[in-house]
Amino acid sequence: MKSNQPLFNDGFPTLIVMPRASDVVHLRKKEETITLSPVWICCGVIQDTHWEMPEGLEYILVFRFKPSAFYSLFGVDPAVFQSTPVQSLKDIVDIRWASVIDEMYRKETALDRVAYLNDVFAAYQTDEYLPYFLQVAIDHIEDQKGNTTVSELLARLGGKVNHKWLHRNFVKYLGISPKRYISLQRFIYAYGHFDADNSPDLFDVALKAGYYDYNHFLKEFKQYLGVAPSRYSWG
Repeated sequence: MKSNQPLFNDGFPTLIVMPRASDVVHLRKKEETITLSPVWICCGVIQDTHWEMPEGLEYILVFRFKPSAFYSLFGVDPAVFQSTPVQSLKDIVDIRWASVIDEMYRKETALDRVAYLNDVFAAYQTDEYLPYFLQVAIDHIEDQKGNTTVSELLARLGGKVNHKWLHRNFVKYLGISPKRYISLQRFIYAYGHFDADNSPDLFDVALKAGYYDYNHFLKEFKQYLGVAPSRYSWG
């Protein structure tokens, strides 16, 4: 990965573990520098944020969670990520997790650490419940790769829920609105399917992803990555 790595996600809670307990993570958002501990969380909506990755980074461990399971496992309210989508784990969880992290770093290999954390997570009783219509909505957005709207989503649900119910439950269980979740999935699909070496036109990819004009795509590209597509390094 590039030394100045753009950081964005799909809204689901993601735990990142660095190789050493002494590692310090530096993120840059415009003129602000964010310093994180070696075990950190991405969640919610990340915008215009870059990771100043250290040279010679051997690996990172990435654990991706179902939202309801994550929030019940760590005892975290989804609202904590609405204004600060990237945080050190130690800053938002109970102190008992500190001993888990210390023990994890005593394991010698990455595979041993993954196995240890998986065992710890499996030992907890987590709540993976999502309201039925919320799960149907999430599945539909993912099936469409974000090429949909809130109105189309409500129609897909057959009028069983209204706009307020949908918004309230997205925020309650995922921490973000349905409109923002749709936007994230659409952008990730467009970004991930552009091949700088073989695709003749980035906007052709964006149109297939559901963007209705170039300004629409340009606005979201700059929102998430901080620069226009013409200035972005695809290397």
